[in-house]
Amino acid sequence: MKAAPKSLVLAQRNIATLQDFLPKVQQPGVMQFIHYLLSIHPADRLPARRHFDPLAIPGLLSGIALVTVERETDRVRLRMKVVGQDLVDAAPVKLAHRYIDDVVLDLPGSDIILRSRLQVVETGCAYLRKGEPSMPFTYRMAALEYVHCPLAEDGETVDHILSFFSYKRIARGGSF
Repeated sequence: MKAAPKSLVLAQRNIATLQDFLPKVQQPGVMQFIHYLLSIHPADRLPARRHFDPLAIPGLLSGIALVTVERETDRVRLRMKVVGQDLVDAAPVKLAHRYIDDVVLDLPGSDIILRSRLQVVETGCAYLRKGEPSMPFTYRMAALEYVHCPLAEDGETVDHILSFFSYKRIARGGSF
């Protein structure tokens, strides 16, 4: 019996993962983003950057981040290519056009932003995080929720990560 192509296995696993996330998601924007990704996800391969049409989800663009995966001889580097306004407003440091490993140096407790994306690169599978923030932001939050999704021009090798972030702010004078 012939083994299934790697691109098919990755696609099926990523689709199943995204579907498994749906009952766990609490923020409506994250839910919409996952439904959108499922709608553009080819059945036999990972989606490519060309499958993503920002005009299809105009109400979500402020929470979008697009990261380019750059493979060097001895490591993988991730460069923030597109950063939505929600991320710009929340981050205490500049994110756009920077390597994430450089951003981590400026933000204590932020290594999750690198680790989670590297996991997506290594596995070819989406990643969901929800809960209290582990790093400083420009305003206080009760919770954040985000999903990182792999994109691969060849259907197998992750070359971009498309993410959506939702922040639940604490009102001034409020507490966790």
